[in-house]
Amino acid sequence: MYDLVLFGGTEEGRVLAEFLGTLPLSSCVCVATGYGSAMLPGLRCPQVRQGRMDEAEMGEFLLRAAPKLVLDATHPYASAVRENIRAVCSRLLLPCLRIVRPPQDLTGCRCFPSMPELVEYLNHDERQIFSTLGAKEMDALTAVHNFRERVSIRMLPSPEPLARCLALGYSQKRIICMQGPFSQELNRAMFRASGCEILVTKESGSIGGFPEKVRAAAELGMECCVLLRPAQEQGVSVAAAKQKILELCT
Repeated sequence: MYDLVLFGGTEEGRVLAEFLGTLPLSSCVCVATGYGSAMLPGLRCPQVRQGRMDEAEMGEFLLRAAPKLVLDATHPYASAVRENIRAVCSRLLLPCLRIVRPPQDLTGCRCFPSMPELVEYLNHDERQIFSTLGAKEMDALTAVHNFRERVSIRMLPSPEPLARCLALGYSQKRIICMQGPFSQELNRAMFRASGCEILVTKESGSIGGFPEKVRAAAELGMECCVLLRPAQEQGVSVAAAKQKILELCT
């Protein structure tokens, strides 16, 4: 049993896990991948659980854990995981807080609510595309006309997504495997070297380096196409979540 269960794998999750390590609470941090675990070195959190869970597995885990509070600090675009957490906590009557990232200034960006609509727009011409959508959207981008010659893709340096990217037919010279955050200067250098005219990115927030990407693209005269978050979320900031955690200590 735990006082608190944190679903992380994001920068917000790392910050909250580090905070938990300073408190006299029994807690568990859940991450889906080895990359998520690698973000937690040296933390004093009693346990890190690595591995993806479907709704049934999550229900079994939280039923056994019986936490006083669940924190959902998963990625803004991880809608399926977020819905599973919400549904399980509702069914088990567990209090749950969703950690949200503040909205970004999208002035000057062309915004799309879904991948099919974004791909349809990208197929209007043959301009070169630099994608920072990561590995999750690599399958969808194969629907872009002549994607092998048009799409440069930047993703985390994980073996499985890279193997998948190559299997889909992406050109090796157009794959960048690198862990951020990326400064505006580094983004600009990458964008310029790629020769791309369109930046495709997510509204990932300041933590996800969104402003640095958009400013770098603007400096080079690139069009910025943004895949919007799946929904406008209700939730709390990291600071508010820390305050709620402290209440468990009293």
